[in-house]
Amino acid sequence: MKSEYQNAIFRVGENNIDISGNEVESVPSVISRNGLTLRSSVISLTFLYSYVAESFADPLNTEKPSATGSVGVVPSYGILDINTSISISNSIKVKLNLNNALDKNYFTKRPAFYPGPGVWASDGRSFTCSVGFTL
Repeated sequence: MKSEYQNAIFRVGENNIDISGNEVESVPSVISRNGLTLRSSVISLTFLYSYVAESFADPLNTEKPSATGSVGVVPSYGILDINTSISISNSIKVKLNLNNALDKNYFTKRPAFYPGPGVWASDGRSFTCSVGFTL
């Protein structure tokens, strides 16, 4: 994605600053989701890799984080999720999901207001299991 301001002015205190040509905040240049599924009659195994390129948190394209963390670059990150589905019988299916399998630390946004300045931290590794019954 390519997103930039054109003929734009941003007010900072009492000053108006020309931000024409600056990248629009929270718009990464690349978002990629890639998956591979291996399947048999009983089991299905899926690997999903998600990549998000870096982006800016403000229209001024501030690179260095502020003391509050509300501005600065939001770094790129990549996440691996692994999902499997196992058919125990014609009426019972077990699903296992491992999200953020490599326990990557990352954040997706630098909010200035609600819920307060700082970063929206990621969830760490998580695991879910579900059992489905067909009647």
